[in-house]
Order: sequence, then structure tokens, then C-alpha cells
Amino acid sequence: MKKTWFSLVVLLLVVLMSGTSQAVEIFFWQHDNGVTSADRVLRRSLTTTQSLTMTLDQLDIDYDINTTLPADLSDYDLVMTSLGYYCPG
Repeated sequence: MKKTWFSLVVLLLVVLMSGTSQAVEIFFWQHDNGVTSADRVLRRSLTTTQSLTMTLDQLDIDYDINTTLPADLSDYDLVMTSLGYYCPG
């Protein structure tokens, strides 16, 4: 499931960026719950925000990130967020 999610995000970004000659302005709203999950490839624990932003970094995609959502999002073409992991208890 995690791999599928990353693949969809990367595919969405590629499609958005290929359709325009301008840079896509991306805002990443860091709104996860801070819960980490073991990444078997990297062999360390990561939050969902860390996982997604690492993918963007590896693809050399620029983005703005903040824990608060701006009042005006019209400057951005794409707004991404991760709400963390849901752990029923």
C-alpha cells in the first residue's frame, strides 16, 4: 500500500510538471501525527511526511513546507499533506 501511494504521488507530479514549461509551485503541509513506521529499505523509522519529502528531494523537486496552512493557497499549483498513520486502539 505504501509503495502504491508513493508511486501515485510521483506519477501525479510528473504529469503536472510535463504539461507546463513553468515550474510547479508545491506546498507541503506537515500535518502528520508524528507516528513513525519502519522503512525496510532505508532500515530506519520515518514519519509519513519524511517519507514523502524524501521522495521529492530525491527527484530534485522544489517545494515549500510548513506546519501551518497558509491563508492564501493561490500561489501554489499543488498542495500536499499527509495525515499520518491511523492506529485503531
